[in-house]
Amino acid sequence: MATGNQSVSLTPRMNWVLGYAEAVARERGHPEVGVDHLQLAVLHDPAAVPTQVLARLGGDRERLAELLNVALRAAAYRMSADRFEMLRAAGDIAVEFGHDHIGVEHLQLAILRLPGSVAVRGLAEAGPAPEVFAAELTATVRSYR
Repeated sequence: MATGNQSVSLTPRMNWVLGYAEAVARERGHPEVGVDHLQLAVLHDPAAVPTQVLARLGGDRERLAELLNVALRAAAYRMSADRFEMLRAAGDIAVEFGHDHIGVEHLQLAILRLPGSVAVRGLAEAGPAPEVFAAELTATVRSYR
């Protein structure tokens, strides 16, 4: 999948997340993949950096996933951003870090910039405050240099 910045490629884990999110959207009868489908896919991978950081902060991955599942099944569900918007935002974040790839951690940071999304609102119930999660995830990503 191409991103807005052609010099930034997707990691294998990121490709897996996109495929899983597409399957979730299809299963729910949604015509497009949105931010909440992507968040659910990230949560499904306990080895991903964001889920490890969430666990370290005492977040309840399963509770957040359940909140997302309920929201995605609701007849009134509306996407707050689509996968292409999210990939562009994640690509911009990757470039800000000086990375030549888009990983799940960049996607998670992009998701956290959407306070109106179900994914971010769900953190208030199942995890740390979004700004705490973003700060810890950012620090973790910076430590990889």
